[in-house]
Amino acid sequence: MIFDIDPYIYSGKEAAGEEPELNRIAFTKTCQVALKLKETLDTLKCPAFVKTSGKTGLHVFIPILRELDFHRVHATAETLSKYLQQKYPDEITIDWTVEKRAGKVFLDHNQNVRGKTLASIYSPRPSPQASVSIPLKWDELGKVHPTDFTILNVADRLAKLGDLWANILKSKIDIVKQFSGMTKES
Repeated sequence: MIFDIDPYIYSGKEAAGEEPELNRIAFTKTCQVALKLKETLDTLKCPAFVKTSGKTGLHVFIPILRELDFHRVHATAETLSKYLQQKYPDEITIDWTVEKRAGKVFLDHNQNVRGKTLASIYSPRPSPQASVSIPLKWDELGKVHPTDFTILNVADRLAKLGDLWANILKSKIDIVKQFSGMTKES
């Protein structure tokens, strides 16, 4: 299950109709939303892995057993997203209309359908800095910025920390069993 978290907090330098550019205030708020998602997932005892998108946002992955079809996984991710939007309405949006996202962080659960793609870990992104989509430790959120990771320094990070996602597939959960105890109060 995947969450694509993108800020719609503009720097003010964008031309009319452009997507928000990477800026520190927006990325900090994106990190805060990712941590709120992580807190909720921790409550549900779901392992979660985070990475930069390599551009302006973050991707959060929950490794699951392949027991559900795309529709059920999407519905589960949508439920979690709606819960977080209701809990933090001034910070989070799940609205698909770009104009309605302004000033908030977009928590996108719509990647959980057949045919959607995301940048994979360690993939370079088209940016002036040659930034790379990089796995992070949760305690790095708020301390790092997407442009900290480029094709020039990723090898050094790997040598120092190893592959933070090396065991992601060993962390798969059965979300049917995991979420069976969920109630409206959860």
